[in-house]
Amino acid sequence: MKKLVMSMLMVVAVLLGGCQEKRTPNNSIYVFSQVGCGHCEDARSYMRRYYSNYDIKELNIHKGGNMQYLLRYAQKYKIPQQSLGTPLIAMGNNYVMGWGTEQMKQFNRYIKNFKPKTPVNHKS
Repeated sequence: MKKLVMSMLMVVAVLLGGCQEKRTPNNSIYVFSQVGCGHCEDARSYMRRYYSNYDIKELNIHKGGNMQYLLRYAQKYKIPQQSLGTPLIAMGNNYVMGWGTEQMKQFNRYIKNFKPKTPVNHKS
């Protein structure tokens, strides 16, 4: 009887563990992009130039399970799939989709909630 109860508890634990949402670190920024996307390249260049000291992870939606990961974020942000585009920049509870002047302003506003990986080196 004891073995049966323990086995049932293990099954419940595995099932509950499999249902949990994959959590992302609070200080990570995810950039979902694709090859040939001009807006993705513009966003990438901007981030590398001004925010290279932040934890920004680039994810090509055509590699590995990145498309499923993108769809999970779209669901989190309540973005309909027919409206989904790249780049999609996941920043905690906020996101930026596309890239242009307005998206750059949004990105700059949202990134204030994140901490740099390394201190900014200011030369005098």
